Amino acid sequence: MYRQSLRTALFVALACMMPLVASAQKVDVDYDKAVDFSKARTYAWQTGQPVSNPLLHKRIISAIDRQLAAKGWTKVEASPSAVLVYQAAVDEQKELSAWGSGPRWSGFGTARVETILVGQLVVDIYDASNAQLMWRGFVSDTVTDSTEKNERKLNDAVAKLFKRFPPKAAVSSER
Repeated sequence: MYRQSLRTALFVALACMMPLVASAQKVDVDYDKAVDFSKARTYAWQTGQPVSNPLLHKRIISAIDRQLAAKGWTKVEASPSAVLVYQAAVDEQKELSAWGSGPRWSGFGTARVETILVGQLVVDIYDASNAQLMWRGFVSDTVTDSTEKNERKLNDAVAKLFKRFPPKAAVSSER
């Protein structure tokens, strides 16, 4: 009886201490509702907190450039109407998987803790004339050991991020 109670208490304690990781992409967008996005059609990049891998940095910039070009925005070297900055990071999260057999965990059981890498990307778009934040997009997803799979995930994530860009509520009707 004592072992059963101890085993149950240990499992409950471990389950409460370990955050569970969702494997789905998370996308969130926010913007200044007072901004008329139809007036901003050109942009330039400014350094934020880029990834340390120059190949991945190039892929991130390229994915965002493609999405903005599809929306009619143009990258320029001088006098942009907007300035883009991105920050990227990879965090470790723990995932607890537990199995048991028997009634009320009185049988045999096992638990496994896995480390999951989660990549996060934040894209900020500022008004170049006053340095005010106009739009922010955040996306996170798990990172794998496959470069090709990670590149597909990045492209999908950036596409989702810019799916409703520019915000329809803030676009002028004079277009």
